[in-house]
Amino acid sequence: MIFNRLKMLLSERELSITQVAKDTGLSRTTLTYMIQNNSKGIQLATLNQLCQYLHVQPKDLLEYYPFDLHCEFNRDQDKVTVAAAILENGQVVRTAKITGKMTDDTCKIAYTVLEKQFADYYVKMSIFAKTLLKNQFKVAAEEKTAQDVELI
Repeated sequence: MIFNRLKMLLSERELSITQVAKDTGLSRTTLTYMIQNNSKGIQLATLNQLCQYLHVQPKDLLEYYPFDLHCEFNRDQDKVTVAAAILENGQVVRTAKITGKMTDDTCKIAYTVLEKQFADYYVKMSIFAKTLLKNQFKVAAEEKTAQDVELI
C-alpha cells in the first residue's frame, strides 16, 4: 500500500491547496486527488515540483507498506459481511471475516475486530496510514451497503 502524505505536509506548513496550486502551477484537481489519496498515479514532474516546493524527499511525500488490504462487502437484508484479506506480492497471506448489523439507516461494523485480526500488519503502520485506511474502508462500505456506516 502506498499512502500520499501531501495532506499532512500541507497541514504542518499551514498551506492550502489553492496556495500550492498558485505557487507551483499544478492544478487544484491534481492536488485534491493527491490529498484525498485517490490518484491512480503521480507524474514524476509533479512529484519533483512538490518535493522542491515543500523541500522534502519523495520518501517524505509517500508512505509505503509491503502489503495490501482487500475487502469485499456483501449485504444480506439486515447483515453486512466483510471478507478481508492481506495480500503480499498479490498473494493472500491472511484472511478475516467480520459481520455488521443494519439498524435503521445505519450499518454498524466492528472495524476494531479487523484491526485485531491483522494486528501484526497494523502495528507497522503510522497513525496517518491507519486513519486513511479506516476512512477508505468506511467509504467503500457505504458505497457497497448504500447506507451510512458506523465503525465501532
